Amino acid sequence: MCENTDQRICIFKLGKTGTQTYEMMKTAFRDEAMSRALVFEWFRRFKEGRQSVNSNSPRSGRPSTSSNEDKIAQVKAVVYALIVV
Repeated sequence: MCENTDQRICIFKLGKTGTQTYEMMKTAFRDEAMSRALVFEWFRRFKEGRQSVNSNSPRSGRPSTSSNEDKIAQVKAVVYALIVV
């Protein structure tokens, strides 16, 4: 799959309208092209002055968690206890 960063660079550099950009993206990337909604979202961001093509903005929702051996052992113990019962 193509990296979305590569496609964002294309959106940033093309200098076309949103519709023209989307059509060019479909032609260039075929099945791996971003969705229409995503192309238009990034097009809007760049039109509003965004310079970065990286998608490292904070996101809403559940934060990522980390795992460690102690937690894994605790979960396995609970699961095995439920299986045995």
